[in-house]
Amino acid sequence: MNNKYKIFLAIILVFSLGSCKKFLDKNPDMRAEVNTVDKVAQLVTSAYPKRNYYAMAETYSDNVLDKGVGVGHINEPFPDLYFWKDIEATGNNTPTEYWNGLYEGISAANQALESIEKYNLGSAANAYKGEALVARAYAHFMLVTFFAKAYQINGTNDSPGIPYVTVPETEVIKMYERGYSSFCISKNTGRSRSRYSIAGRRPVAGA
Repeated sequence: MNNKYKIFLAIILVFSLGSCKKFLDKNPDMRAEVNTVDKVAQLVTSAYPKRNYYAMAETYSDNVLDKGVGVGHINEPFPDLYFWKDIEATGNNTPTEYWNGLYEGISAANQALESIEKYNLGSAANAYKGEALVARAYAHFMLVTFFAKAYQINGTNDSPGIPYVTVPETEVIKMYERGYSSFCISKNTGRSRSRYSIAGRRPVAGA
């Protein structure tokens, strides 16, 4: 009886080791691999910010005023925005939400550009390369517009900027130089409007 039990355990051990080997042979990273033009095209549609700046910009501006008791609402973050207070919240309509949304779009654009180069997708991906470059430049432009001092024509523009992609820049002028460079490069990628159609509010490639 004891020998049968040992044999049974040995059989289970053999099968277990085989299963473990198969499991360990698999790549634990379950993320999608962006290795084709179609996948790049789909990824680029997420390179645009999913959050907006309307509430933030309008409340900071002269377009909003106190109309008295019972008119409108006083839900946060609007009162703090109105009085130009530091916003600690990170939810809807907050500067932090918009900041994060822009960098999420930048991340998608960077991944698309990296995949185009890594998998040598060639001219077939030029339209999406151009779009990713424009989306990335736009996102950085909006970041430096809202979160740094305004660009001054003929000014020094050496006030602190914002992180451009993964490189922390120290001057506002560098933000504009990098953004302008991306736009110039995108003009030479053969970006074609005929590759897109509109489905809802998001561009769909290859339609």
